[in-house]
Amino acid sequence: MKTIFAFLTLILGCALTTGCAAEQTEPLVETRPANTRTQGEVQGDFVFNVYRLIAKEKPNENLAVSPYCAELLLDFVRTGAAGETKAEIDKVLGKTEAGKWTESVADSPLTIAAALWTHQGQNILPEFLANAQKMFGASVEKADFANNSADAVRRINAWCSEKTNGKITSLFERLDATTRCVLAGAIHFAADWKVPFNKDLTNDSNFTLLDRSTVKTKIMSQSGTMNYGETDEMLIVELPYKNEGYSMLLLLPKEGTIFSDWESKLTAETLKTLRMGMKPENVDLRMPRFTMESDLALNEPLKQLGMTTAFNHDADFSKITGQKDLYLSAVRQKTFVKVDEAGTEAAAVTGAVISVKMVIVTKPFYANRPFVYAVVKGDDILFLGRFVKPQEDIQPEIPADKPSADPHLEGEGGAFS
Repeated sequence: MKTIFAFLTLILGCALTTGCAAEQTEPLVETRPANTRTQGEVQGDFVFNVYRLIAKEKPNENLAVSPYCAELLLDFVRTGAAGETKAEIDKVLGKTEAGKWTESVADSPLTIAAALWTHQGQNILPEFLANAQKMFGASVEKADFANNSADAVRRINAWCSEKTNGKITSLFERLDATTRCVLAGAIHFAADWKVPFNKDLTNDSNFTLLDRSTVKTKIMSQSGTMNYGETDEMLIVELPYKNEGYSMLLLLPKEGTIFSDWESKLTAETLKTLRMGMKPENVDLRMPRFTMESDLALNEPLKQLGMTTAFNHDADFSKITGQKDLYLSAVRQKTFVKVDEAGTEAAAVTGAVISVKMVIVTKPFYANRPFVYAVVKGDDILFLGRFVKPQEDIQPEIPADKPSADPHLEGEGGAFS
């Protein structure tokens, strides 16, 4: 399917958050001083910058990103950060309102969960554990990453499956012995359309790919009054869910537009302006039903956004252990999105691996005193000798009229020369 429909998850993320508004300028990271940007602008920048960086690396693939789940995870990580590490996360993420991750709304289509696994025997500050439970409602468990990492991976993946209704069954394949903490955030969304599509109207129709070729796919159809808007470059329509305040926005570039160019210019400010200009119109809507999954490594996108210190050995996660011995070794997100005639189911899990900084032990080997040497071929010693004193690098002089080797000597490899 065309990449535009992968963008639905990004828009869904915006629909689930408040204040997705920011003016985006090049470069990708907002360069205005932090104190001149509103909280909504900071969060809007984060949403679109993360999406843009990932989309650039996967130009011809369906894509599903959950900035909302990434924000949950990074906010969790931030509680263990201090100094420059925390300052960089603050700049990239902005502030998160108190109680955002633990507020409970009856009959909400969105569920949120968090969890923390710590290495058994690792000292963890009580305040960090208390914040994990108070601010994120996180479950806290011990794991033996050094001696039984396979069991730790199994338990983490089982948690992911449980919290995403079985839609994401594996976040990590392996974790090594340097792992000291794994933090995870999960969201699951399931909602029916306010006006469902009629399955009898779904049929095989042409879908135009990025290269202008066409393929057949299942296209759903619906006509009626919908919130709609358009500009010289694009169309936008809103599909509300039964649950008040939740909707899906579809953004469609106009015919003849180069998709990648159009997509790269999308910003939170663009979306805000579009939404302000929308009004009820009679719309004949056709869109594919689809299911997609994405597996994303977020290390590099986060570094490019300015969160560099957390990933190197200058990282300061002293609010976790009281020591500056940890760094962020991996951030990974997996997503699932299914859209059909009845509604939408979407899930995302984002995980962070915090590892101990390993001291690289360098063994000294200074051959500045007598030694024995051997040149070997397998088990055969070709040359054996010793070096006990340096001497001048003297090349023996060969008379000009004397060849360096007898040209008549021949061996298995041919004449010596």
